[in-house]
Amino acid sequence: MKLTKEQYKSALSSDGVLKDDNIELLSFLFYSPQCEATAPQITSALGLGDKAGPANAKLGNLGKRIAKYLSIDMPERENNSPGWWKIIAYGEQKPEGFTWLLRPELAEALIELGLLDEEEKIFPEIVPADIQLKEGTSKSVRVNIYERNPVARKLCINHYGAQCVVCGFDFEEEYGVVGAGFIHVHHLIELAEIGEEYKVNPVTDLRPVCPNCHAMIHRQKPAYTIDELRVLISAAHNNAPKPTQ
Repeated sequence: MKLTKEQYKSALSSDGVLKDDNIELLSFLFYSPQCEATAPQITSALGLGDKAGPANAKLGNLGKRIAKYLSIDMPERENNSPGWWKIIAYGEQKPEGFTWLLRPELAEALIELGLLDEEEKIFPEIVPADIQLKEGTSKSVRVNIYERNPVARKLCINHYGAQCVVCGFDFEEEYGVVGAGFIHVHHLIELAEIGEEYKVNPVTDLRPVCPNCHAMIHRQKPAYTIDELRVLISAAHNNAPKPTQ
């Protein structure tokens, strides 16, 4: 069973499908590392205790409402018990417990509909070259979670590919399988310009760049644009000495 982003968007926009507390639950799952979490982790974070029951019930009921809206037959598990949560997430047994992974199509729908709670969080970023740091200290800046979320990264790379948009470097071509899919994702808008109401669009606001170009982009403040860095690379290549015969 696989739903499309458009099916999720249609269902979530329908009256009665999405409840207020569903937003908080889906946002927590979306913002969790790799978009995955256990039921006790979710219920604990939402102040519902440390048991799986409340999270199981909420995801199951939401899945059931989406399925009813889309006229989808009930998903079943091996013991033939209802598995409405499969509408919302994939499930896998891990050492830390049964873990849910938010379905990417649902995550994309949540992004496009602007339904996610958007609390600012602290993440490391490239430190400008003119900043001096004392040994043992670190620097953090505020950046919208969408940039660091694996779904936003996936949407950006799906659109542009895993090649650097500045120099064209492809890690898979250079290193084989070990380099497949490896690339940095660069935020086009300066961090200082990001306000509380700012929402990142993974296609218009993010670009895949190799680590070298990413570092060079941030060699000045304000950062170089991608076009400016391309010009610098072109000028450097044109001015390079010709190899002797």
